[in-house]
Amino acid sequence: MNINDTLELAAFRAEVRRWIAAEVPPALKGLRQGIVQGPELDAATLAPLDAALVRKGWFAASASREWGGGGLGLVERVVFEEEWSLAGLPPRYGIGTDLLGPILERYGTEAQQRRFLAPTVRGEIVWAQGYSEPGSGSDLASLKLRADAVEGGLLLNGQKIWTSGAHKAHWIFLLVRTDPNPRRKQEGISFVLVDLHAPGVLVKPILTLDGFHHFNETFFENVRVPADQIVGEVHQGWQVAKALMGHERFTHPTANPAVVERMIENLKQAAREQPQGGGAVWDDPALRRQVAALEMDGDCMRYTRYRSLTRIGKGEAPGPETMIFKLFGAELDQRIVELHQQVEGCQGLAWGAEPFGAIAGETAVHAAHIRAATIRGGTSEVQRNVVAKRVLGLPEVGVGSD
Repeated sequence: MNINDTLELAAFRAEVRRWIAAEVPPALKGLRQGIVQGPELDAATLAPLDAALVRKGWFAASASREWGGGGLGLVERVVFEEEWSLAGLPPRYGIGTDLLGPILERYGTEAQQRRFLAPTVRGEIVWAQGYSEPGSGSDLASLKLRADAVEGGLLLNGQKIWTSGAHKAHWIFLLVRTDPNPRRKQEGISFVLVDLHAPGVLVKPILTLDGFHHFNETFFENVRVPADQIVGEVHQGWQVAKALMGHERFTHPTANPAVVERMIENLKQAAREQPQGGGAVWDDPALRRQVAALEMDGDCMRYTRYRSLTRIGKGEAPGPETMIFKLFGAELDQRIVELHQQVEGCQGLAWGAEPFGAIAGETAVHAAHIRAATIRGGTSEVQRNVVAKRVLGLPEVGVGSD
């Protein structure tokens, strides 16, 4: 990938900047680190921005224009993300638009695409993801939520956990066990779409250390799923799930170098403003070396991502480097926030606005939130096993998704 803009890309970048300047409410620009990766803004605050994005077609920037999306190519999507981040805007990451949408375009029937894609792209259907279970998280293929064949479809019984945003979503996509006795645990799994308001569905909140309600337990008791809500072939859901996880590697804020760059800029700003001795914390050369090391790691991540995007843009399969995006990005995020807390000293440990003000109090909440980065979406331990097995060809150690 040529990292310098072509004339066409330069024009597109200018268009994005003009649109942000004209359409984005000023209160949503220049947000600090706690919003970059922490608790999301409420729906009422985001409603004007979402409406403007839908009008422009950028609410689902990469979705096909046929369904109301932006139809952006990979390079345009990267430019869009960069400009979005430079403006200090809340990250654009939608479970429906960024994860499910590409899967429905690839695996969904024509009827499923007509029913779900356009409303999802317009923000009218909000989705949750149902993968993890109490005994099946990092080892996702060990899932046990039963989906028994009945006349006209499936009957679901079981539980999912850590279902992000299920309390606000309309629908959920699930991995379910349709064959209780498969030869391999990755077999006999199906990918289904379920109405969260269907009889037998119960969503219970899980409050995390940062006091935020994002996660939930979701229970299914004799929930009927019509056959036309099965995506792909019955028992072949693992292939669909792997394709979806490939999209997640490129779209999740944890793996987004532009988000990492913003977090580092917030750290540098705090260091310049925090007094120390007769000057500021930023005057310490040892600190500046630590920040430079973080910046270099962020650049390595950025250019590795460019390399992978170049392969995809040529019609090739993404390389093994995609395996490290989530692992490296999550751990880099934590290192940035830990140093940010050190820069702020005791203020970085204060919870909430008192006694140092809202900006300082945000850091401790963000630090509590970011601890989950190396757990959610596959723990770092499992990610290392996957890299060892698939990339380095080492013998498999422990348990992990295949």
